[in-house]
Amino acid sequence: MLEVKDLHVSFPTRDGALEEAVKGISFTIGDGEIMGIVGESGSGKTQTALAMAGLSPRKARLSGQIILNGRDLMPLPREEIRKVQGKDIAMVFQEPMTSLNPTMRIGRQVEEVLAIHTDLDKAARKELALQALRDVELPDVETAYRKYPHQLSGGQRQRVMIASAIIGRPKLLIADEPTTALDVTIQEEILKLLQKLNREKNMAILFISHDLRVIRKLCSRVAVMNQGLIVEQGDVEEIFLRPRDPYTKKLIDSIPMRRC
Repeated sequence: MLEVKDLHVSFPTRDGALEEAVKGISFTIGDGEIMGIVGESGSGKTQTALAMAGLSPRKARLSGQIILNGRDLMPLPREEIRKVQGKDIAMVFQEPMTSLNPTMRIGRQVEEVLAIHTDLDKAARKELALQALRDVELPDVETAYRKYPHQLSGGQRQRVMIASAIIGRPKLLIADEPTTALDVTIQEEILKLLQKLNREKNMAILFISHDLRVIRKLCSRVAVMNQGLIVEQGDVEEIFLRPRDPYTKKLIDSIPMRRC
């Protein structure tokens, strides 16, 4: 379904040189698969996700291939990439309070993808937005539709972000540390929600995290990133039980055994 080949992401430095954040990585994601990317802060995992979603900063220099259903997205101009965003690939970020517009009601924000990619009228967009809010198990969706982001809890805001992402029925959902800012109980609920959406909608998910325990609960395969490189990738349980790279071993050894 999606194949990343030899992806490089670089940024110009003050002296005019290029500093590589992502150094020629490759991996694939199959239809309906949940794959994880794990690594510490600065490992390059978020820059990988932004490149895949067509959201890299303008100053970034990209090379390689990002192939979605046989189509390479890398050469496409920005106006063509906008047609893919939300419709084919959608992204959920770590902190919804900075991603949601504080001056817009929830319903309007959830409908935004439909306003961009469809000719549906206002009534039809509202009904689909309400259904998306039901799909993410937000309580009292009619009331939530009319609220502003600050009137919802952190977990509810993250559900709204997921609803905004899935309303366009994307083939791939990229979730960048979506549970990091949530307490453990809410984190578990969001993970179960993502599993349900993956199962019911056959939507592939790329889940990015610094926490191997979360990756192990959710994903079938994982790529381990360190300093812009994928140092190891494969079946989650295989990597957990028989890690080959010293960096992977370090990540696993840092997990308290009683919480694995």
